[in-house]
Amino acid sequence: YLCNKNKKKFNKRTPGRKLANLYTMTLYSSLIVGLLVLVSAEAFISSPARLTSHSLQQNARLSMHFEEALAEKTLQEGSLTRERYIACNRFKCRPKAAAKFEKRWVDRTSRLAELDGFKWFALLRRVEEYGADYSAEGEFGNYMSLTVWDDKDSFNSWRTGEAFKEAHGGGGITDFVKLLGTALFILDGAPKPAFFDGLLPLASDAPSKIASKAVDGWRKDIVADGENLVEPEVFVAMNRFSIPEEARIPFEQRWAKRESELKDLPGFRFFNMLRRDATEADDGYNYISMSVWEDRGSFEGWRASQQFNKAHGSEKPSGEEASKPKAPPMFKTPPKTAFYEGKVVLESAGGP
Repeated sequence: YLCNKNKKKFNKRTPGRKLANLYTMTLYSSLIVGLLVLVSAEAFISSPARLTSHSLQQNARLSMHFEEALAEKTLQEGSLTRERYIACNRFKCRPKAAAKFEKRWVDRTSRLAELDGFKWFALLRRVEEYGADYSAEGEFGNYMSLTVWDDKDSFNSWRTGEAFKEAHGGGGITDFVKLLGTALFILDGAPKPAFFDGLLPLASDAPSKIASKAVDGWRKDIVADGENLVEPEVFVAMNRFSIPEEARIPFEQRWAKRESELKDLPGFRFFNMLRRDATEADDGYNYISMSVWEDRGSFEGWRASQQFNKAHGSEKPSGEEASKPKAPPMFKTPPKTAFYEGKVVLESAGGP
């Protein structure tokens, strides 16, 4: 309004006055922009004591602190040994902001693939199956970054090192403004970390098409325009389990004894059984079976095969098994699937 008001008087004054008015208009504009930035920044970084009770409740419901997510679970005797470590961050991207969110990942500064202990990374975009609606799980997002490490020590070295700071803003004012823009206009709520022990890793012997594409630790060959989604490079299938405490060991042992033919299937890349590394899973799932494929067609081909039916069929128990006392229920709730397209994929020379 102030700018338009001064513009009406602009042509009636001398060149000196015109210059003065131009300066005034610029000052007004700068003040308005500055106020907007300050208000946004205040909303973003204000202390909990100054937030409304509604905001506090929402923050408590939607956010999980990094320290809480890293609270290590005390394992029972007989638990399977951790062979990988998987770090995830779940994001709820606002409607129509997905392409912009993906572009920020493509354009970020990172040397992840050069770090000791790194195995595999992808930005995962949730995709529906046969018209399924996963909006009920909206608190836990529609995107997830997933990194596979050789061990937890390698993950902790990255988390506390310079490479982590470089990839997450670095602390400069320019990086803070970018972070502010992401939080306000692209993401709906705070990211939610989740960490897992990787059990029973299995990988294809076929040569990787991804491992050689990283340059200086990141993918420089991918172009993102912020208007269109980045093309997927892998397909990820997850089956999520809620296992009661008393059934954890039998559940793990059942998976350890399974015979798998995944390794020889067309398009298969790798598998991990994920065991939540936390005192309590915020989404209720403390185990996840994860298989990674070159594309969705490869996964669908396996699911329609005899190998799938053999691995997931209901076999009648033998006479000896049938005579044993009935075991406690294995699942708190029925297993639930989730499917993702993997983008900006990184893979170490040694494979996942």
